[in-house]
Amino acid sequence: MSSIEVALVPTDTLLHALRVMERRGTSLLPVVGEQGGLVGLVSRAHVLAGWKVDPLLPVGLVMAAYEGRRGGGYPVSW
Repeated sequence: MSSIEVALVPTDTLLHALRVMERRGTSLLPVVGEQGGLVGLVSRAHVLAGWKVDPLLPVGLVMAAYEGRRGGGYPVSW
């Protein structure tokens, strides 16, 4: 089993997520819960879509907006 080197938590902001992505040269980051278990992934595309609303939105809120959406696409309210 491999360990996660860098991860976000649901309360991290989109601004923080984008900074981590740029520093690490990645476009996808894991999001872990309080117990350290994986709760999901957040992509640069999701971060940038939420950014249009507010860069200080929590990652967890953006993940919830995309939950269950097949084939991508932005949430209707954005």
